Amino acid sequence: MSKQTQRKSMDYVKKEYKRTRTMPANWYLSSYEYKFNITHMQPFLKKLKEKKLVANKCSGCNRVFFPPRLVCGKCLVKPDRWVDIRDTARVATYAIAYLKDENSEVQEKPMVLVHHDGADTSSIAELAPGVDVKDTYISMPIKAHWKDNPEGGLMDIEYYDLMDDDAEDLNESK
Repeated sequence: MSKQTQRKSMDYVKKEYKRTRTMPANWYLSSYEYKFNITHMQPFLKKLKEKKLVANKCSGCNRVFFPPRLVCGKCLVKPDRWVDIRDTARVATYAIAYLKDENSEVQEKPMVLVHHDGADTSSIAELAPGVDVKDTYISMPIKAHWKDNPEGGLMDIEYYDLMDDDAEDLNESK
């Protein structure tokens, strides 16, 4: 242990505080409302309406965030530059969700973590309806499938379509 650490630990004296007053009370979390200020997201939402993707870039560490973030978690700087990214992506990882349909039959559906080309972060999404769980794999190339009439929100990307994979290791015979 260094001398500076020893000195700090020796200087610390725990104080005893007298209890002054207590009151019985209830705290109802559902009674609180939190308004999230989305003014920093306006360029992002505007581009989504045009079926285009943008991400914000941190000027401190050059990380690119999709969806945009208010603060960079690495260097704690507010990302201040907007960059265009493609609507193509790869599956970073996935989990299998077991959902019941209207006939109460259980269906397997892959829920994927999407890593967009040009971004350093990932977001959760769905694959196209009818994609078999057995066909899903990590690094699978996918492309955003947009709603016909986008409204300017993340739900404008309905799901992700499969793309042809040109990886050489898929063509090798075993």
